[in-house]
Amino acid sequence: MNHPIYFVRHGETEWNFDGRLQGQLDSPLTEKGQMQADRSGRILAREIADVSGFDIVASPLGRTLETARLALRHVGATPKLDARLAEIDLGQWSGLTLDEVENAHPELHETLSKPLWEFVSPGGETLEQATSRAKDWLSSIDRPTIAVSHGLIGRIIRGLHRDLPLIEAMHLEERQGVVIRLQGGQENELTLD
Repeated sequence: MNHPIYFVRHGETEWNFDGRLQGQLDSPLTEKGQMQADRSGRILAREIADVSGFDIVASPLGRTLETARLALRHVGATPKLDARLAEIDLGQWSGLTLDEVENAHPELHETLSKPLWEFVSPGGETLEQATSRAKDWLSSIDRPTIAVSHGLIGRIIRGLHRDLPLIEAMHLEERQGVVIRLQGGQENELTLD
């Protein structure tokens, strides 16, 4: 795939700040998250002179829509919604902290010491399911694209683009307030610094 993808992770949310698992539930952006979204938009405006030739898409979840509204005003665009960009569904653990999950399920103490992506919460989505929809989305790219999405699904998308094993992709950094440019199997983090 030779078309560039400018990938924006949503800004910090209240639940990010509180250490709560969001999955496909939502919480509003913090003031810091709003500033991160604005920063991402200024990066996009610096990098892209004219977005008329771009597909502009976002996850349908509230935190990405709020981020998209704040960021995309800098380039005069609004996104189309694409459910394939939604965050991994964490099922019954959505909205809980890891401590709350452990208190409710003490038998998971050993499991919870592993990275979150190594297991599936009750009613949640598997990594294989999330990877399948990420592959489907990537295969649909046929022009330059701006995408506003999430951390875990973003790691999967970036890993697939770079042809990384899934375990390596899960260790990619997922910063907020930056733009990740994906093209030709490479990625570059774009900042204002």
